[in-house]
Amino acid sequence: MPVLHCDSQSAIQLAKNPVFHAKTKHVDVKCHFIREVLEDKRLQIAKIHTTENPADLLTKGLPSKRFAHCRALMGIG
Repeated sequence: MPVLHCDSQSAIQLAKNPVFHAKTKHVDVKCHFIREVLEDKRLQIAKIHTTENPADLLTKGLPSKRFAHCRALMGIG
């Protein structure tokens, strides 16, 4: 089963808990898709520490040391 790594504990809880909360009324349809995939056991979601998240390379401006670390995590550095 594929594993989706996430560095946000809040996002993990939103994906696993289908209960509606007033603060989550803005949640996009994509989140509902993730919930469905998790319920069907087609995907697992797991916590990854922010410092070990290679996706930061694609989503943030990073200092050169952090950039090099993320590149190494992706196997391109």
